Amino acid sequence: MIEPLHIIIDSREQAPWSWSPGDATTEIRGLTAGDYALSSDTEEVRGRGSLAVRFAIERKSADDLAGTLGSGWERFLREMARMETFPARIILVESDFESFCFREYDGDIVPPDHNHSQITPEFITRRLCDLAFMNISVWFAGNSQLAAGVALHLFRARQRILLGL
Repeated sequence: MIEPLHIIIDSREQAPWSWSPGDATTEIRGLTAGDYALSSDTEEVRGRGSLAVRFAIERKSADDLAGTLGSGWERFLREMARMETFPARIILVESDFESFCFREYDGDIVPPDHNHSQITPEFITRRLCDLAFMNISVWFAGNSQLAAGVALHLFRARQRILLGL
C-alpha cells in the first residue's frame, strides 16, 4: 500500500489544489519558494515563520502565466532564482497550450484563455524557449484538476528519489 504524501501548500495560495486523503494530506504554511512542496522537502526557517524548500512546484493559471511572461518577467526570474538549487524547476499551468495561445476554429481566430490578448503566440513561444534553456520546465496540464493530478505524480516521483527507490 502506498502511504499518503504530506504536501505543504503555500499560505498565499487562494484556491489550493486538493487530493483524496488516501493520496495526500495537506498543511498550509508559508514557503520560501514555490507553491506546493513535500513536507520531507522542507525545513523551518528560524524567526521567519516560513519553510525553506529543497523542491517545490510552481502553479500558474493561464492568466497568471501570461502576465508572468509579459510585465511580470523580471519578478518571475527572481522567483525562479530562488529555486535554482532544486533538482527540477517545474511550472504547472492550468491550461493547455493551444487554448493558451490564439488558435483557429472554423476559419475564425479564437481568443486565448487569458486576459493578455496583446501577448502573441510568437512572444509566448519565445519566452517558453527562454525558460527551457534556463532548465525550467513548463507543463501545460489542461485545467486545475488535471494539474493537481500531475503534481501528485511529480511528488510521488520525488518521494521515490528521497527514499532511494
